[in-house]
Amino acid sequence: MTDINNKMHVDEKLLTLDEWIELAMTPEKKRKHLILDCQFPTDEHLEEYLKTIDKRSDKEIKSLLSQFLIPCGHLGHDEHVKESILAMDPERRKTILEISSFIRRLFNMSKDSHPWQGITWIVDLLPHWPQEAINALDAYFQAHCQMMPDGRMQGLSDAKAIIKRKYLEHNLPVKETLLNLTPRDFELLVAYLFMKKGYDTNITPRSKDGGYDVIAEKQNDREHERLHIECKRYEEKVGVKIVRAVLGTLIIRNATKAIIVTSSSFTETAKKEAYESKRLELMDLKAFDSDMRSFTSIDWPSHVSQYLMEIRKSYNKQIEVTGNSLCLFS
Repeated sequence: MTDINNKMHVDEKLLTLDEWIELAMTPEKKRKHLILDCQFPTDEHLEEYLKTIDKRSDKEIKSLLSQFLIPCGHLGHDEHVKESILAMDPERRKTILEISSFIRRLFNMSKDSHPWQGITWIVDLLPHWPQEAINALDAYFQAHCQMMPDGRMQGLSDAKAIIKRKYLEHNLPVKETLLNLTPRDFELLVAYLFMKKGYDTNITPRSKDGGYDVIAEKQNDREHERLHIECKRYEEKVGVKIVRAVLGTLIIRNATKAIIVTSSSFTETAKKEAYESKRLELMDLKAFDSDMRSFTSIDWPSHVSQYLMEIRKSYNKQIEVTGNSLCLFS
């Protein structure tokens, strides 16, 4: 089947993933075919792409994202939306025009006036700020979803899935990186993370370890939060004995909550004890990695030396370096 421009219609659902990508990535002016290119043809195509995303080039990924994201301009159903607004009661139409800048742009639509303000610019946030790209995408969708055609909504959903899998969920040498640190450097890295979360942090002196390694505090006019953080650079699971010892610090020193951060995981009895206490958070390897990606960098293992240098500088009034020994004083 052909259209008025003698372009062939392609049933993209029958194509393999790579066949569809090759056709979809062909510049529109050079295409001899009509094909859906603002979303994956099926959920199966999407799942296959996500499974093979580590083998895909950055150029291909960003080109595909640009296809799925809405550009500045017009969409095919804009006139239909405009007709729907015109068919409304005059008072309701007036109200919608007053509150929606999109509808006002739609009614002033011309070759030089575009109702859709594009979101393709979020590609420039990648690879360094993927969470910010997702936040922008979510806000854009929230503002425009009622006027957006189904295909474009699906395209934005596909774009979000690509960003998350490629830039937020990709494999990193997380465990190896942490196990290569000294226990003290692991404590400093944990302190750095909580500093990035907005806490004032302090490291407890090794000779005076009272069951926690880091104190993290945050306060404002309404509340004062104090966290006792115990750091366990372990290969084996953290058990209930350590959980109980950390919970004991909440009684000895007044604190809002205790946290155990580990480079491994926790036993089931440790999880149960923590859950029943209601005042202990367990941060395993996966949770630590997720927070580091969110609050520092998506490839944080390659920046650990820089982070440790930064946190040491922030403690310059507390740290005295003697040879290779790091002595911290309260």
